Parts: sequence; C-alpha cells; structure tokens
Amino acid sequence: MKKLLSILLAGILLLLSFAACSTQTENAAEEKESTAPEAQPTADGTEETEETAKYLDSMPEEMNFEDRDIKFYVVEGANGNITVLSIYAEEDTGEIVDSAVFARNLTVSERLKVKIGEPQSTTDSGAGGSELSNAVKSGSADIDIFGGYQYFNIVLAAQGLLFNLNNSENFPYNDFDREYWGTSYMNNMSLDGQHYYWATGDLALRYTGGMYVTYVNTNIFRNYYNDVNLYSIVDEGSWTMDKIREISSGVYQDLNANGKKDNKDMFGFVLQSIDPTDGMAAGCMVDFSSRGDDGLPYISFDNQRTYDFWDKYYALLFNNEGAMLNPESDDSVTIMKNFGAGQYMMTCNKLFQSPIYLREMEDDFMILPLPKLNEEQPHYNTRIHDSCTIFGVPVSVGGTDCLSAVLEALASESFKVVTPAYYEIALKVKYARDSDSGRMIELIHENVTIDFAAQWSNKLGNINHFFRTTADAKSESIASTVQRSQKMWNKSIDKLITDLQKLED
Repeated sequence: MKKLLSILLAGILLLLSFAACSTQTENAAEEKESTAPEAQPTADGTEETEETAKYLDSMPEEMNFEDRDIKFYVVEGANGNITVLSIYAEEDTGEIVDSAVFARNLTVSERLKVKIGEPQSTTDSGAGGSELSNAVKSGSADIDIFGGYQYFNIVLAAQGLLFNLNNSENFPYNDFDREYWGTSYMNNMSLDGQHYYWATGDLALRYTGGMYVTYVNTNIFRNYYNDVNLYSIVDEGSWTMDKIREISSGVYQDLNANGKKDNKDMFGFVLQSIDPTDGMAAGCMVDFSSRGDDGLPYISFDNQRTYDFWDKYYALLFNNEGAMLNPESDDSVTIMKNFGAGQYMMTCNKLFQSPIYLREMEDDFMILPLPKLNEEQPHYNTRIHDSCTIFGVPVSVGGTDCLSAVLEALASESFKVVTPAYYEIALKVKYARDSDSGRMIELIHENVTIDFAAQWSNKLGNINHFFRTTADAKSESIASTVQRSQKMWNKSIDKLITDLQKLED
C-alpha cells in the first residue's frame, strides 16, 4: 500500500509541475489565481499540504446526501469506451485504470453518501442531444449529469438546457480555479468567462488523453537515419513542418508492387484529412477566432499564419514522395493499425490511441510533439480532440447542491488517483517505449490551446473542418475560399453571441 501511495503521490507532484497542461492557452481569458487551500499546521507542528490532505478539494470531508442515485448519461466517442470508463468501472479488474476509477468511485460514494452506478450511454457520437432535450422538456429527472461529446453537444448550451455551473447559489461546491478542472478550456467555451454551462478536466479521460502528438516508428527511422537524434531536434526547437517533410521525403516502398501509392505501401509520413489535420493546424498555432477588447470572440482566420500553414501542409502531403493523405474515412483506425503493424514511419494522432492500437506493437516507437510552423514559433503546441467529454447539468433536475459536490469530488479524486494511473503509469510507462517519450509528453502538455470558434464549430458553419475539406479537395490555394466564407462565419458567430447573451441576461 505504501508503494502504491508513493507512486500516486509522485504522479500528483509531476502533474502539479506541469499543471499548465489544462490552463496554458495563448488566446485564453486571463488566468484566475488559484484558490487552493493554504498549508495548515497539524497537531505535531508539521504543515498539512494538498499532498498530505485527505482530499484535494475544499469541501467537508464527510457529507450526507442520503444515498442519492447519481444518474449519468454519456456520449461515447470512437476508439475505445473511455468516456464510460471516466465515470464507472464495474469492478477492480486489476487493470490499473479500471482499478483507479473503481477506487475513486468507492471513495466518493462513501464520502458523500451517494450511489454512482453504470451510466446510460450511447455509442453514436452525434446522438444524446435529443435525450437531454426530451428530459428537460418533460421535466424528467432521469439525467442528473450529462457527459457530452464536445463537437456535437456543445450547442445544447445555447438552447437553454443547462444550468450555469459557475453559480454558487445552485452549485456551491465547485471551484473551477482548481488544478483538476480544465479552466482555460472552459473559459474559451464560455462567452464571458463567467457562465460555465460545461465543465471538463481530469474527470474526463478524453481530456486527459485527447492531445494530438506525433508517433515515430523507431526501427524504421533508424534504418534510414541512424545518426539523427529526433529528441535533440525537438529540444533545439527545430521540429518543424519543414523538418518533418525533409525526414519523410526519402522514405517510401511500393510494398504491393502495383506501381502506385496507396495505403498498402510504406511511407515516411501518413496523415488523414479529418481530425489529425485539425491537430496539425493547432500544432502550428493556427486559430480561427480571437477575443476583442470587450472580451467577445470574433473570427480572425484570414491572416498570414493561416496561409503559411497551408503552404507547408500542402508541400508536406502533396509535394512529397514519402507522404500520403490516407483516403480512408474511419477515424484514423486504418492509420493507427498500419502504424502499429510497422508500415509507416510517422503519423500524427491522439495520445489516447496509443494504449488502444500500439499496445502490442512489435517495433519500438517514439512520441514527439506536433511540428511547429517554423523555428520562430515560441513553443510546441497541441489541441485536445473535439470528442472531449464535457459535463453539464440539465435545468430539469433538483438537488443541484448534491450534483455540485459529486462533480467536485469526482474531479479532485480523479486528479489524485485516476490521472496518475492513466497518464503517468498507463501512457508514460506501460505503453511508451522509452523515458524520453515520457519527457516529450510532459513537453506536449505544457501548451494545450483551443479557441472559441474551434470549440463551437458546429454552430459556426463547421469552421474547424476548413482544413479537412480543403485537404480532401487538394486545393493548393485557400485565400479566396477563406475570404468568401468570412461573411458567413461572421454572421454565425454574431448570432451565437446573441443567443448566449440572452441566456446570460
């Protein structure tokens, strides 16, 4: 038990050292000062800190909500049932993440005197909204907490279906400045940084593991570049779009000997036009919107950085013998399986796919940041995939003080127990093949950014999918398309702002 505690505490200390993973965003609202409790003297004269306190949050150690059943409804994304696992594990299976979730729920249930059972769920990532809407319209209390798929379900907030979680009258226990909440992510979802209809952070495994990264097959790389140290290139700040093109350009084999490039061949770099392309743009710090002096978002996509990124993306994917844009539209399953089979040297994808597709990979692999636009870019950057689980409370339920306590306790205990298990142990140790990859994951975590338009893309003409459709069309120039779409984007964001302001008034 002492050994396990040591591991968990080490994970917490490490996470605290890069807590910016959930807060550093160049275009985020100004960070609020942490309200973590100050160290207090104990009976023996030592100081009790967050690391030695029984709980990380500031709620009472024991509360009694009379065994209330907490009814979750969650929308599961692709690539593994990690949304359901964020909430529930039926038993302690011995798998470290399952065990951590099971232990967390037991702790929270006993502490608050509530029951956390298996959530209702759907595997249709575009569904769930009608369930929430029907529950609210009928005045049903069948859903206490809704765990939505960010891209599809964020729009429910604009329909007036959810409480403002940042209202201390209804939600007295939530402290969204704490390290276990994705404060910057939530600030950017919010119109004004005050009304939080959605919350996310360590409670969501799709937040913890949703970052985009670069995967490199170590064996293939060393066959071609035995004298090149990729980690040194990253450390020097030289891992750029030009560098990844240079390295991948000489790596190609027509494995099926049919005389044409297809996904049966070996490539230096393979990408898909869907969400990994979004990730590449984020790596180059391309944003769709900014905030004005009044704090309100506006579309700012028509700028030189956007065009510079596209020029380098086009050169990498379409003017490069060693690269291919995979034609399969299967949420990157083909790419990850082929990479895991040792067919591709490099790809970019989500971190949570590592334990799903690369667990049995025979070749060694490295995990690196996404490439920068150029060496002048101040830091490596990434984004969380839009399947990120976001939690809201429907306005049809009562007893929100209990739900406030449940969300806070689950989030704080997740930071203490589940995140170290999932991130520090499962991702960095069990599945990553070398210690440098673990160090790279820390570097990636240091800068996770998102902007309002990217998050609300589903209400803004799918602006976040712009590069996807442009890649599918293989369009070399994008300026005219961007400028032609600007009027529609402006109109959409103005309407969204009006809708949200009506709710906030």
